[in-house]
Amino acid sequence: MKRLYLIGLFVFLFPVILLATDAKDDYAMSDFMRVSKPEGKRLPVSYDIAIVKFADEKNEVQIDLIGAVHIGDKEYYAELNEIFKKYDAVLYELIADEDTKPTGRNESSNLLSSIQSGMGSMLALDFQLAHIDYRAKNMVHADMSPAEFASRMSERGDFTQMFFRAMTLSSKKNSEDAAKEEDRMLGRMLGSFLVSSNPALSFKRLLAEEMMSQIDDATWIIGGDGSAIITDRNATALKVLSRELQNGKKKIAIFYGAAHLPEFVKSLEKDFNMTRTGMDWIVAWDLTKDKSARK
Repeated sequence: MKRLYLIGLFVFLFPVILLATDAKDDYAMSDFMRVSKPEGKRLPVSYDIAIVKFADEKNEVQIDLIGAVHIGDKEYYAELNEIFKKYDAVLYELIADEDTKPTGRNESSNLLSSIQSGMGSMLALDFQLAHIDYRAKNMVHADMSPAEFASRMSERGDFTQMFFRAMTLSSKKNSEDAAKEEDRMLGRMLGSFLVSSNPALSFKRLLAEEMMSQIDDATWIIGGDGSAIITDRNATALKVLSRELQNGKKKIAIFYGAAHLPEFVKSLEKDFNMTRTGMDWIVAWDLTKDKSARK
C-alpha cells in the first residue's frame, strides 16, 4: 500500500516538476534529466534538463528539443528566454485554445497551476508561466485545446489505464526491500523539515534525487504504450512543426515537458529523418544555494 501511495504522489507531482549520438529504439525520460553530483561528494549540486539537437543538413534545418520543468529557478527561465531568441520559431506546450499566449498574470487560474505555484513557493522555486516570455514573436502555440484533450483522454480511457498501470507497478514492487526503501524516503522527507537548518534546500535536494529514482516508472504510468497526455499532444506539436517547416522556418525549438522528449526523439529520427548532433544541459534547480529568503 505504501508503494502505491508513493507512486501516486510522484504521478501527482510529475506535471509540477513536471545520449549518445547513435540512434536507439527506446528512450526513457531519465535520458534527458539528471541530478549532478561531483565525484566523491554526498550532496547533489544541480537538477539538469537536456537540450537535444537535431539537424537535416541537406535542407539546412535545425530542430532542438528543449525540456521544460514547470517549476524552477528564476535564472533557469531567464536563460531559456535568451536561448529562445536564437530560433525562428519556438513551439510550446499549453493545453489551451489555439494561439493562447500566457501573460504571467493568470498563473493561478486553475487547480493545477495553483498547485504548481504553491509547490514552487514551498521549494523556493518559480512558476514557468510567470517567467517565460510567451509574448515573443517567435513563440508558437503547439498543443491541444481543452476540448480536444478531454475528448482524447475519454476515448483512450487514460484515467483507467493510469490506475491499472499504477496497481500493476505497485504489485511488482511490493516487497520487504521496497517497504524499507519507502520508510527511508519518508524518514528523509520528515527530516528535511524537522531537522535541517535549511528545509527548502534540503527538501529540494531530496525531491530531485527521489524523482530521478522513480521518474521512468511515473512516465510509464502516465504514458504507457500511448496516451492523450503524451502521444496525442506530441502528435499535435509535430503537426505544427511540419507546418512551420513548410513555411520556411529553418531553426526551430520544441519546448515541452521532459516527459515528452523520448517520443519526440523517436519521431524526429524515424518520421522526419533528422540526425541527432548532440546534447547540452541546462540547470533547472541550483541545489547549492539557499533561495528561500529571496525577495
